[in-house]
Amino acid sequence: MRPLLLLALLGWLLLAEAKGDAKPEDNLLVLTVATKETEGFRRFKRSAQFFNYKIQALGLGEDWNVEKGTSAGGGQKVRLLKKALEKHADKEDLVILFADSYDVLFASGPRELLKKFRQARSQVVFSAEELIYPDRRLETKYPVVSDGKRFLGSGGFIGYAPNLSKLVAEWEGQDSDSDQLFYTKIFLDPEKREQINITLDHRCRIFQNLDGALVSPWGQGHLPGACYELTASVLTSELSVMPSFPAVVLQLNYLGNYIPRFWTFETGCTVCDEGLRSLKGIG
Repeated sequence: MRPLLLLALLGWLLLAEAKGDAKPEDNLLVLTVATKETEGFRRFKRSAQFFNYKIQALGLGEDWNVEKGTSAGGGQKVRLLKKALEKHADKEDLVILFADSYDVLFASGPRELLKKFRQARSQVVFSAEELIYPDRRLETKYPVVSDGKRFLGSGGFIGYAPNLSKLVAEWEGQDSDSDQLFYTKIFLDPEKREQINITLDHRCRIFQNLDGALVSPWGQGHLPGACYELTASVLTSELSVMPSFPAVVLQLNYLGNYIPRFWTFETGCTVCDEGLRSLKGIG
């Protein structure tokens, strides 16, 4: 079940004794997979550019290899990520965020994202979700949590480049295999979980999964123009958004009208003129 992540990508503490004029976010890279330039991908890029994220799209122009009749898939993303990480495996200071792109929005900038990541005190942090997928038989093997979401979601995770390289090093699966099952089995192996230093974002401080969370975070009675401000103050950990079911996709489309500030009462729609086509000479 693809998590709808409101990737809580928010802001960060300055590094003490930073080298030269380097900014902390200079050591952050966003990797995503997009085989086609869809509207969802353009929305993802638009929100990333708004907050000045450095993004690299993997797989553009490739066919999406998922067997008909299957609902899992995602192995293609692991293959592409494994290949992309080869040149970053020795960069100990590089933090990499991997996220889906067709159903993700950034709600704030790199500094807060890095701050939340470091507060997690783990080398790799996966998004978490309410329901286990795709193998429910693994539920009893999950560590019990007293608060928050219990199960791993593969739609978004963040970590240091060497640790992520270790995470995907064993991948030998097919493009049509489940990426979420692959990561789940690694997480449920106590030895590997400790070796790679993996944790889940149980309380959604980094990744907000919209599945099962469609109740408006700002409540009833507030005007849409205030959504962004209210979200930032009430759900301070929200970073981005990711869906896959029709109702969730509609909710994501709704949020995408306002986050990040693509429409306000003061400015109106700031992106409505993008991609317009001239009708001159037609008719």
